[in-house]
Amino acid sequence: MLLVLVLIGLNMRPLLTSIGPLLPQLRAASGMGFATASLLTALPMVTMGALALAGGWINQHIDERHSVAVSLLMIICGALLRELAPHSVMLLSSALIGGIGIGIIQVVMPTVIKRQFQRRMPQVMGLWSAALMGGGGLGAALTPWIAQHSEQWNQSLAWWALPATIALIGWWPQSRAADTVNKKTVPHTGRVARHPRAWILGLYFGVINGGYGSLIAWLPPYFIQLGKSAQFSGTLLALMTVGQTVGALVLPLLARHQDRRKLLLFALLLQMIGFLGFILWPMQQPILWAVIGGLGLGGAFPLCLVLALDHASHPMISGKLVAFMQGIGFIIAGLSPYLSGILRSLSGDFVVDWTFHALCVAGLMLLTLRFVPTRYPREWAEEKGR
Repeated sequence: MLLVLVLIGLNMRPLLTSIGPLLPQLRAASGMGFATASLLTALPMVTMGALALAGGWINQHIDERHSVAVSLLMIICGALLRELAPHSVMLLSSALIGGIGIGIIQVVMPTVIKRQFQRRMPQVMGLWSAALMGGGGLGAALTPWIAQHSEQWNQSLAWWALPATIALIGWWPQSRAADTVNKKTVPHTGRVARHPRAWILGLYFGVINGGYGSLIAWLPPYFIQLGKSAQFSGTLLALMTVGQTVGALVLPLLARHQDRRKLLLFALLLQMIGFLGFILWPMQQPILWAVIGGLGLGGAFPLCLVLALDHASHPMISGKLVAFMQGIGFIIAGLSPYLSGILRSLSGDFVVDWTFHALCVAGLMLLTLRFVPTRYPREWAEEKGR
């Protein structure tokens, strides 16, 4: 099951990260402006958020086995539709379809992980998150190389249907045993939207992933604008995701106590260093800033999920909270690349956007101090007692 989780996780980000390195060709072929092109990253993230808000309904009415299988099929279809580029309507349709598939899987997987790996939940969540980040890195690094060896550059975007097909082949037989879990003991969970803590977690998760959304959309164009090649810019994004993968693996391993604040603050500090490097010294050690920022982004993602899962002992209750957090969070994060595209059009460069995200990270550091573990039982006492 761990291997299958990794295979599935690798397909959660190439749909987003494969666009950035080819953005100049894509804009030239389709006539898209910066704001419209940003929708290729923003639309899947907003879709992921909307589906996460429907996570309770999905978990109740669709079994895990079929929901993941259908979602992988949608990712396959989304990738194959990009064979029809540079038609902007088809590109946006592929982003929507693939985003639906990714969103459903991200609703289901935290519940699967907490139920099947209760004692190693932070570590397995880190492995799942590392697979997400690693897949994003592969999308950024391999897409320009595939484009160079293809008759048409847009064919490189359709190749990402292949790993999704492999993941589907692995999931279907392995999930047969996992699908026999007895769900009759699931307690009534009420509406998590009534709790202020759920909204705080959603905001927190959204702003952290907003920085990630902007970087995967605009980091390659930023360095192409500075005179670097598409291959270098794509490789830089890939190295950032290598940092994310390492951060997602290592920081959860250090989460031996329920108080996650020190690790979250450390992850946010690394993000701040990365953004400041892009603002002040972009041409000096760009790889260093990308890797450091990636370590912070990658480490914060699973720690946020673990933070939400800590709030309730029952997998379905905590899964419902994680779904709500991701729903609000991904809608916020999905707006970030679009905002970045607007700021780029108004200012002429990306420095204003990186500065905005650096200020957001500073605000997140202050918000982190509120996550005191002793307050969790009081925040969710009513929910647990039902």
